[in-house]
Amino acid sequence: MRDPAVMFRLPGHVLANLDALAKRLDISVNLVAKLIVVREIMHIPAMLEVHDKQLANMHQFLREMAFRNEEFLEEDGDRRTEAAEAIMTKLDEVMRALDSIRDAAFVRPSTYIEDLIKQHDERPVQESLGV
Repeated sequence: MRDPAVMFRLPGHVLANLDALAKRLDISVNLVAKLIVVREIMHIPAMLEVHDKQLANMHQFLREMAFRNEEFLEEDGDRRTEAAEAIMTKLDEVMRALDSIRDAAFVRPSTYIEDLIKQHDERPVQESLGV
């Protein structure tokens, strides 16, 4: 089954430039737009690395907080027991959410752009782009 198409509107001046570039490269406007979007998305792993480090810091903070409050959480008493259970449940919930975010942020590399560039470079006739 095909993936759903993604559609978005572009301002007129951007669309005109995109059309000119597509004509110059002798490919469709949609392909140029797709290449640009894919290229920009390739910057995401670096952002995710920073994001992952921040999540790891949050995770470590929660672990240290739980460790430092261990004595409080282990004390007896009806109210303390209820509070300890509530705190541990919430900490567990937050840590699971952090782990889920980290797992979902994993990006798999793609060679799609490199393959298209290789196809273009292997054409019998090539024209330089004007600056």
